[in-house]
Amino acid sequence: MMFRTKLAARLARASTLAACLGLAPGAAAWVRQGEPAPRAARAPSTSKGFREVRPARADVAPEAASFEFELKGFSYRIRANGNGQRTKGEGGSKTRRFNLRLEGRDYIETIYYAEYEGDLLVACNVGDGDAGAGLVFRLEQPSMRALWKQQIPAFNVGEPLRDGGSLYVTGIGFIGRLDLRTGEYVWQHDDLDDARRGAPGSFNSFEVPELDGDTVLFRDRPVYNPRKTVVVKKRTGEIIRIE
Repeated sequence: MMFRTKLAARLARASTLAACLGLAPGAAAWVRQGEPAPRAARAPSTSKGFREVRPARADVAPEAASFEFELKGFSYRIRANGNGQRTKGEGGSKTRRFNLRLEGRDYIETIYYAEYEGDLLVACNVGDGDAGAGLVFRLEQPSMRALWKQQIPAFNVGEPLRDGGSLYVTGIGFIGRLDLRTGEYVWQHDDLDDARRGAPGSFNSFEVPELDGDTVLFRDRPVYNPRKTVVVKKRTGEIIRIE
């Protein structure tokens, strides 16, 4: 997994806080899996909300966990190692298997999912017990083929926000905007710090991003310090201010 050297310092200073927040670590680096296959034009889905999935059983080791959810008449089960299946029909008579192809010893710790243009969006925290970051997938329906796979170079991946064909993602010290058609970053900011005099520097985790006109607000989760908000231009990614 890439970015482990960069993440090591943040792991050391933020592991205690992450534990207090109950937030999971996640993996890093960008991996494209090819351009999406040509598809008939469809109106964007109006559903923006992601749902979080916790492991189906809390009494097993993290690397042995599985995540189960339902969407549009299908039942999904994704194991922590990335192996998954989608079923439909009584008794799961119609089953399609897939694999998210995690790296090395990585395993999934939390999952957020949503629908987009009939496809399945999955954002997850992954780790190997020492370090981690995040992954985002767009899985084509009904084949379950990954149209693209993108990595978030930070752990503590938060719930994403979809706005039309864009997806806003967050992690510790990280904010970015993804193009849902290609999976590429339109813009991103990593190693995000608050340089104002006397202000705590790091952003350890974020709430769901919020839209405000032509800007997007990234609010960190206040624990020991007052809440801070990063105000960013949606189109260019320019940071207007931190307040």
